Amino acid sequence: MRKFGLILLTLFVAAIHQVAAQGVSVSYQLSPEILLPGDYADCVLVISNPSTSGTSIKVNSVILTGYSVEIAPKEIYSVGTIPAGGSVSLPFSVKATKAGRFNVEASISTENGTIRQNIQIIVDDNFPSLTVTSPVYRGEVNELQFYVSSPTELKDVRVEALFNATPQSVYLGEVGTDGAEGVFKSSPSSSTLKFRISFYNGNNYHEVIRTINVRMLESRGVVVNVTVPYKTLYIGDSILVPVEVANLREDEIIRVRIAAQSDLGTFSDPVEIPSIPSGESKRINFKFSPERGGEGEVTFTIEYSDEFGNRYGIEKNFSIDVLDGFAVSLTNVNVARDGMQVTVSGDVSNNGRGEVYNAYALATCDGYKADYFIGNIDPSDFQSFDLPVKCNKSVLITVSWSNDLGEKFEIHKQLDLGIEAPNDIKSSNLPIVISIVVAAIVFVIIGLIIYRQMRK
Repeated sequence: MRKFGLILLTLFVAAIHQVAAQGVSVSYQLSPEILLPGDYADCVLVISNPSTSGTSIKVNSVILTGYSVEIAPKEIYSVGTIPAGGSVSLPFSVKATKAGRFNVEASISTENGTIRQNIQIIVDDNFPSLTVTSPVYRGEVNELQFYVSSPTELKDVRVEALFNATPQSVYLGEVGTDGAEGVFKSSPSSSTLKFRISFYNGNNYHEVIRTINVRMLESRGVVVNVTVPYKTLYIGDSILVPVEVANLREDEIIRVRIAAQSDLGTFSDPVEIPSIPSGESKRINFKFSPERGGEGEVTFTIEYSDEFGNRYGIEKNFSIDVLDGFAVSLTNVNVARDGMQVTVSGDVSNNGRGEVYNAYALATCDGYKADYFIGNIDPSDFQSFDLPVKCNKSVLITVSWSNDLGEKFEIHKQLDLGIEAPNDIKSSNLPIVISIVVAAIVFVIIGLIIYRQMRK
C-alpha cells in the first residue's frame, strides 16, 4: 500500500508543474522525483512570459525556503527581463536529510507582484524492494528467481548475493515500477537470504541490504531401487542384480558412482554415470558371484555431486542366502574297468541361473591324467564326458569352470575302484564267466545230441 501511495503521489506531482499569475507562468522540473535520505535532487525553476502583445516582464528575485531539506542556492537576484514569449530557467538543488514529504516554496518577485510556487519533495527510505519468486529446496542447487521493483526509475541496478551463489552478482540496468527479474544459482543452507542492491537514483549512488526469509522445502532426493531376482543362490553361480537410480531433485546430479559389496561373494566393478538430469533415472545391471555359503548382507553405495561440488551418499542394504552347494554338480558317473584301463563317464550339470563357461573335466590316478574339455553349459542343462585313465586304486575327478563374472571354481569327486560306490557301476569278470558258462552249456547240448545219434 505504501508503494502504491508513492506511485499515485508521484503521478500527482509530475515532472512538469506549472502555475500562472501576475503575467508570468512558473513551472519546475525535479530529478529524481523520489529521493532517499542524503540524496540531491536537481531542480529547474522555469519562469515564462506567455504574453502575445509584446509586453516584457521584469523578474527581480527568487527566494527558496523549506524545512528539513537543504537548498542551494536559496536566493537568486537580478533575474532580469523576460520578453514576450520568452522564459528563463533557474537551476538549484535540494538535499534530503530524512524520510518524509516536504515542501519547498519558491517566491518569485516581479514588477507586477510576487508569485509563490510550491515544490513537493518526497523522501523514502524503503526502495527498491526484492522478492524471491521461485521455490527453494534444501540441499539442492536452486535457480533462485528474484524480482526487483521501485516506485521510481533507478539506473545501473545491480543485485549481489551475500551467500554462495553463481553468478555472485546480476546486473539489471534500469528498474522502475514494472520491475526486473534475475536468477542466481545457489544451494542455501539457511532460510534467511541477504542481498545487496546497488543503484543510482538520479546522480545519487546507493547500496541497500535486503534480507529475505524464504520457505525451505524438503528435497525429494535420489531414490535407489535394487531388485533381487532370487532368494537363494548357489556357490559359483553368476546372477544379474538390476539397480535403478532415480533423480527426483529439481537439479541435475553429476559424477554418480554406484558400487556393491558383500562378504559372501564378488560383485562387478563400480559403475560411474556422468550425470542424471532432474526427473530422469538410470538403470545398471551388476553381476554377483557367490563364493561361500551362508546368509549375509549386500550393500549398494551410491555417491553423487551437485553442480557446486557438494558430495552426497546413499546406502541400500538387503539380505541374501547362499546354499552350501555349488552351481555345478557331477551326475550319472559310471566307471568301466578293463584291467588297468579305467574309463570314467558322466554328466556335468549346471543347476545355477547363469551360464557356465569353459567347463573342464580331469581324471587323475597314480600319476596318470586324462582331461576332457566340455565347453559352455546353459542354465538347467548338462554336458557329458568320457575320461580313460590307467588306474587300479581310486580315481579323482575334478571339474572346473568359470562364470559370467570371470570367477573360477572347481569341484572334486573321489571314486574308489575297490568299493562299489552307491551311484557307480564298476566293471568286473562277470561277462567272461557268463561267456564260459554259455559255451559249456552249448558244448553239453551238442554232446547230448551226438550221444543220442550214436546210440541209434
